[in-house]
Amino acid sequence: MRTEPQGRLHGGDESEARVGVGPSRRHFLVGAAAAAGTTVVLSRSSLVGAAAPTTGRSLVVIFLRGGADGLTLFPPLGDPAYVSRRGALRVQPGTARSLGGPAANSFFAWHPRAVRLSGLYNDGRIAIVPAAGLPHINRSHFDAQLTMEAGSFGLAHGTGWAGRWLTATNATSDHVLRSIGFGGTTPASLRGYPSMMAYSLGDLSLLSWGPNRTQVRAHQTERMAQGGTHPQLSNWTGTTLDTIDSLATLGSVELPTGWPDTPLGRRLWPVARLVEAGFPVEFAHAELDGWDTHSAQGTPDDASGSMSQLVSQLDGAIGAFFDRIGARVNDTTVVVMSEFGRRAEVNSSGGTDHGTAFPMMVIGGGVRPGVMGPWPGLASSQLVDDDLRLMVDYRSVLSEVLSRRLGASSGHLSTVFPGFSTSPSSWLNVCQ
Repeated sequence: MRTEPQGRLHGGDESEARVGVGPSRRHFLVGAAAAAGTTVVLSRSSLVGAAAPTTGRSLVVIFLRGGADGLTLFPPLGDPAYVSRRGALRVQPGTARSLGGPAANSFFAWHPRAVRLSGLYNDGRIAIVPAAGLPHINRSHFDAQLTMEAGSFGLAHGTGWAGRWLTATNATSDHVLRSIGFGGTTPASLRGYPSMMAYSLGDLSLLSWGPNRTQVRAHQTERMAQGGTHPQLSNWTGTTLDTIDSLATLGSVELPTGWPDTPLGRRLWPVARLVEAGFPVEFAHAELDGWDTHSAQGTPDDASGSMSQLVSQLDGAIGAFFDRIGARVNDTTVVVMSEFGRRAEVNSSGGTDHGTAFPMMVIGGGVRPGVMGPWPGLASSQLVDDDLRLMVDYRSVLSEVLSRRLGASSGHLSTVFPGFSTSPSSWLNVCQ
């Protein structure tokens, strides 16, 4: 399948530090620590709970890069214009997965491959906003992703919304693993805050000591004596080796039996492991590429179709994640978002082109289940420039999650989303 460039965004001012790289080890991206020329050495207090977040909760953002087709992932079967708009790519009522449970809804359905998402919804664990996104039409992957991850139209994009949140609340926690991501590069949303980025838990376990503990410890001690330790790392340095072993133990199993061995599965596994083990992870980022389905998207009933495979990967990874974290589910909230949705009409290549609104999902702890926010409709008079009309600014959803799940104040929110009204009056009650 041919797709146009994704315009994938990475953080600015990234530096790469190779720590203990061998023939069987991939390198670890240390980010701010590497920029400072230091080796991160973790103390027992920083690893096992000192200065933990005030809520003890975790927010995991999964970004679907490329522009996800929400009308296929979460089809509005009850809309009179759905069948004519989607033609051969429409989800069939006989194979669609229904929305049951405490927030049963017969208007919408799930893609046939959304087995675990359907189950989570029926268990009262998902709120979905069917027409969310950027308040201005922007069909450029690069511009839309950059603006969305910056969290503001008025900034020069030097910082991201999550980076500003973490900086504004840094007094509540200075833990080295407070903000993490797996996949190797820093997303634009985390710009402005020194987050730990790695490829795997195995790489993360190497970030402190590498292959030669004595040499690294001597190097770090010398740098500290010279006043060379990066300010953000001043509370992360220490001299005990047993604290490093706790990360090494976690990294000893790259993927457990039965865990989905997919790009998103490999990125969510270490997040799940750290959350399950009780590390104070407050913010985590994962992403899945490939949603730019301009051609040969495949019918929803074709398991080999590109869209079906993407939905299966998203579905399996999220299901495995919540299975793994167990009792931590009530303290963990996952937000799924994309830079935009797809056009209402199918194109001549059997795919869908760049659109506007997309279904934004809030999953897990504290969620008020249901379909939240208005549905604009698919009739010609209801579309905007042939797109599904955007009804909810994505920042309103994030503001509510940050406030109700992570304890953000109104002052924090005005810093995170400058120039945007974060008043609770605009919230949809997606969580509590």
